[in-house]
Amino acid sequence: MNSKLALAWLILGLVWGIVALPQAASLSGYQGHWQGHHGKTLKKVGESRLAWLIWDIYDAVLYSPTGTYAPHPPYVLELTYLRALDGAQVAAKTRQELKRLGVNDDAKLTQWQTQLTAWFQGIKPGTRLAAIRQTHAATTFVRDDRILLGTITDPLFTKAFFEIWLGERSLRPDLRRQLLGQTKEVAGP
Repeated sequence: MNSKLALAWLILGLVWGIVALPQAASLSGYQGHWQGHHGKTLKKVGESRLAWLIWDIYDAVLYSPTGTYAPHPPYVLELTYLRALDGAQVAAKTRQELKRLGVNDDAKLTQWQTQLTAWFQGIKPGTRLAAIRQTHAATTFVRDDRILLGTITDPLFTKAFFEIWLGERSLRPDLRRQLLGQTKEVAGP
């Protein structure tokens, strides 16, 4: 993608984030952006709830243009938080998982953690964070359906980030199966 087109998409996303009204249905706020960019609507693949001990942490939903999962993009992973969390802790946990999945470049990990910390501030019950897996190996983050947080264009980040939930080495295999549409139970520790 050339730089003028990338800038146009960024401006469109920022304008959309400023003028769009909150929407009741999940993903409705950026469904139009998705359709305009990909020419398709999103369909739910699967969903799950992450619980830890007695606490429900978030509901996760995976969307794709076909309603089925394929390891190649595009697709969207949306987390709806059920409790308040510190964005810095969420970013630190993400860094830990990326490292566990084989990312060993400390400079990149630090850069990504800094970006995620800024984007994930103020998580409270009802906050929705969506990660859009783009076809060009980038990950775009959207908050509450309408606020474009930013994009990380590194294929290494994108691959490892989505492996946290969707990869065979996920620490939560039940959650993974549910997101892939294979089961319906609540995922626990």
